[in-house]
Amino acid sequence: MLEPNEKVVFDGMVTRLRTEDPHFSQRLDRMCRPRNRLRVVLAVLLWTIAPVCIVFGGWTGVLLAAVAVGYGSYLLARRAESRSLRVIRPRRLAG
Repeated sequence: MLEPNEKVVFDGMVTRLRTEDPHFSQRLDRMCRPRNRLRVVLAVLLWTIAPVCIVFGGWTGVLLAAVAVGYGSYLLARRAESRSLRVIRPRRLAG
């Protein structure tokens, strides 16, 4: 954990880097964002696998299909939830 004065110094460094290096700013913002595309691809893959599990897996396949569909739905719900969140950027100082 940083001490308050170290946190102020660190925040100042990050602010200066954001103003001087736009690529750093983009990478930093990308780290904060959830990976929505990956979640959608995994959800579709799980939903595609579910019928195959039912056909070839018997009652165990039905159980696996239910888990796959449930987790795919969970991933899409997380995607919708993360869209409502905003990344708050520090304001640039005028001057």
